[in-house]
Amino acid sequence: MRFEDLAGGRVAILGLGREGQAVWRQIRCRYPQQSISLFAETAGDDGFTASLDPSLDHCHFGPFDIEQLKHFDVLIRSAGISPYRDELQQLQSLGVRFTTANSLWFAENPDAKTICISGTKGKSTTAALTAHLLTYAGVRAALAGNIGRPMLDCDVEGVDWWVIELSSYQLSDLEAAPDLVMLLNLSDEHIDWHGSSERYRADKLKLAGMAGDMGVIANARDEVLCESLAGFDDVIWFNGVDGWRSEAGGVVFGLGGGTKAIATSELVPPTELVPPTELVPPTGLPGEHNMQNLAAALTVIDVLGLEISDLEEALATFSGLPHRLQMIGEKDGIRYVDDSISTTPVSVVAALQTTGVEAVVLLLGGLDRGLDWDDFANGLAGHPPQAIITMPDSGSKIFASLRNAGVEPPGGLHAVEDLSQAVALAQSLVPENGCILLSPGAPSFPHFRDFEDRGEQFASYSGIEKDTSSTH
Repeated sequence: MRFEDLAGGRVAILGLGREGQAVWRQIRCRYPQQSISLFAETAGDDGFTASLDPSLDHCHFGPFDIEQLKHFDVLIRSAGISPYRDELQQLQSLGVRFTTANSLWFAENPDAKTICISGTKGKSTTAALTAHLLTYAGVRAALAGNIGRPMLDCDVEGVDWWVIELSSYQLSDLEAAPDLVMLLNLSDEHIDWHGSSERYRADKLKLAGMAGDMGVIANARDEVLCESLAGFDDVIWFNGVDGWRSEAGGVVFGLGGGTKAIATSELVPPTELVPPTELVPPTGLPGEHNMQNLAAALTVIDVLGLEISDLEEALATFSGLPHRLQMIGEKDGIRYVDDSISTTPVSVVAALQTTGVEAVVLLLGGLDRGLDWDDFANGLAGHPPQAIITMPDSGSKIFASLRNAGVEPPGGLHAVEDLSQAVALAQSLVPENGCILLSPGAPSFPHFRDFEDRGEQFASYSGIEKDTSSTH
């Protein structure tokens, strides 16, 4: 479906977040006099709604009403609204057509060269790093998608390759044919949205079936991916026998391709390695998990047949992502690390592997999506951080899992009502030269506008001026 198919029709946008607003801008630009209905279950961006023309734009707030929505020709679903909800399933059975912002973009740009990246964790960093390395390889690359910039808001002129991060929310009914696909890993997430772990995994794996002639790049160390992609002939594996792979200790190196070098995370002294070339410390990629992201991004460079003449410079200039293990500052000898983008127990584990657990006060909790925290808790039982503070809505479940697993931090387990209380309590518990780590392992809604808002409020409550250029 293209925008021309919406002209003159009865069209409604479901959701008024970034994607919904981008869809509205495109329709209004193309068809200035077309009537558009906009539906959202909660009031959102006051600035956006104030800019609407009440004679053309009709806003409806509250629960979705099937009787009201069934009269539209097309409903444009925003990513946060699950197509598996009963209301949307009933509307589909009544013959109402659905599309999404991303499906519209792909339909409008059939000749665009696209690299689509997904996975349970690491996709934002890997997408940003891939676009960064492509630029150093002399390619005009654009970064878009779930990473925060709606594809419909991007200027399509002058781009050689699009690097597009896609969440499972965006993949469930995506219509696209990317040139190259990357799958980083697959573990349970968003069960409430998808309805089951099986459906979540199936929606993620749909991306592999969309891949064009260049095939699928996948992580050979992820058992679920290895099993799920066994029937695909066009898989290029990283972390395998050939090509780029990471190893214990924070090391990544390549055995083939045009860009040959060794890189090491800041966790391992370079003198412990035997270099075929000069070692490269990627300061914007803290932690061993980021070495896997680097191996994935370098695999893209090889698959496209590109070379990076100075990998050291390319990595040294990558600053990492805001709200992803970002060291926002230091006050009274205490470091504050913002990992607000963390939305799974697995990502919290990765954060603790990077910061360590000694002298760390960990802030956990957010939207409860039905995830099981028992494995996380069992992993902390023998070596917990200094203290753990949980917050609503998932905080009570996390607290119970930690208590049942016998997790006993020196500074205790604590439950509070909101982030401001969590920061204040953490400041009283953190030891000298310690660290307060916000790695919530859960989405920010409904207590914050998004993960960025949560991270900014964390910085505000910390009472420090945020240094936006640094990562932990």
